[in-house]
Amino acid sequence: MTLLAVVATACGGGDDAGEEETAAEEPAEDTATDDAAAEEEPADDAEATDEADGGDEGTEAAAGGGEVADAPDFGVTSDTIRIGWMGDVTGPTAAAQGFNLAGSEAAVAYLNENGGVLGREIELVVEDDQYNPETMATNFASITGDNPVLAVVQCGNCVSLLPDFGSTGIPLISPPQTVDAQLEIPTVYNNLAHYGDEADVSVEYIANQIGSIEDAVVAVVHLEVPSGAEWNAYIQQTVEDAGGTYAGALTLNVSAPDYAGVVTQLGQLVESEGVNFVAFHGAPEGGLGMISEMVTQGLDDLPMVGIHGLAGATIYTEGPPEAAELLAAAHSFLSPLDDCEECEVIREFVAGTEWEEAAVELNFSDGWHEIMIAAEAAERAAADAGELSWDTMNAALTSAPFDTGGLTCEVDWTGGNQSLCGAVFTWNGEFMEPVQPFEEYADVIDGEYGLAG
Repeated sequence: MTLLAVVATACGGGDDAGEEETAAEEPAEDTATDDAAAEEEPADDAEATDEADGGDEGTEAAAGGGEVADAPDFGVTSDTIRIGWMGDVTGPTAAAQGFNLAGSEAAVAYLNENGGVLGREIELVVEDDQYNPETMATNFASITGDNPVLAVVQCGNCVSLLPDFGSTGIPLISPPQTVDAQLEIPTVYNNLAHYGDEADVSVEYIANQIGSIEDAVVAVVHLEVPSGAEWNAYIQQTVEDAGGTYAGALTLNVSAPDYAGVVTQLGQLVESEGVNFVAFHGAPEGGLGMISEMVTQGLDDLPMVGIHGLAGATIYTEGPPEAAELLAAAHSFLSPLDDCEECEVIREFVAGTEWEEAAVELNFSDGWHEIMIAAEAAERAAADAGELSWDTMNAALTSAPFDTGGLTCEVDWTGGNQSLCGAVFTWNGEFMEPVQPFEEYADVIDGEYGLAG
């Protein structure tokens, strides 16, 4: 059964911590990060052969795919296809990255309950880096050496490992950072809008909220890390090119953020420079800290728009009521609670499961989507090349667009490895929803990068 057929049947028809960034935020971005999610037994060879001889088209496809040769050097055995997930599971940033992991686990379970891929179960190999750069490097050596996988999804904290991904050629699908360095490695496939594109949609949102970009006076608050500086550079460029005023940047220490001090400085900028909007780089924990301190200091009428790391439900469910009015954030995925074909598939599958509560999050959708893309790419590689390897997976990932069931925009890596899909999201009381559909923001995303270089 092809992946698209499974999804179409399930839906009756016819994608960042936070980042990224992470809950305690992302210093390891600047350094370097086995669970099987389901236990159903795959069909044995005799059953697969019988179905291929006399079954319907879907089972013929699954059985035929099951005949693809084992490739143990790439994590493919007669029973399983191993997909790696790299990130922080038990360390200080696990709370944010956990939503992505939950989505990936749920997708693996969904696929395995629907017959697996190519006659094999998907095995999710979870490599916990505990937010430790040495562990990240060890984990990478494992999944490309003694315990290989066919592809990697997520890789929450490993910007410094990007050259290693490039030299080995192992596919990396949807890392949660969105920095310039990722665009230089062709075997990194981005599903989240780049900071430059998030800046484009954020400045469009600011203009609409203020009434005219010429009247906007924008300050940046960002984590004191290179990705934060990169976000600041893209906001400054985009605001000034559009005719607004850039009022400078304030930084938050990653390990010990001084929210009170930054909010005090922000209040001074409001008084001295007329700042009327903030562009924020951070994660759910940082968003919660900033919003809470702003309300405490009476700065509760200064709106903010942030990176995808700030599109986390916990800010709104655990923060003050003012959070819903103050903070919006850019992202590239709908919540599973939203209205789309694949959203419905997710909701129906996770209902009553361990993943139901996490499925409100946009990052859950991203994690689910990464597995679906990897599975469909494996089917393509088998059909097009007759074998599974890192090379054939890369060829499959760049062979044609992927339908996402509306969870995000159509994914198309045939001409580049970026995602030109972004919208600004706000909290509606139940989940984050886009202010405008993705297609309404398409014209403002310029696809221009390189400020970090």
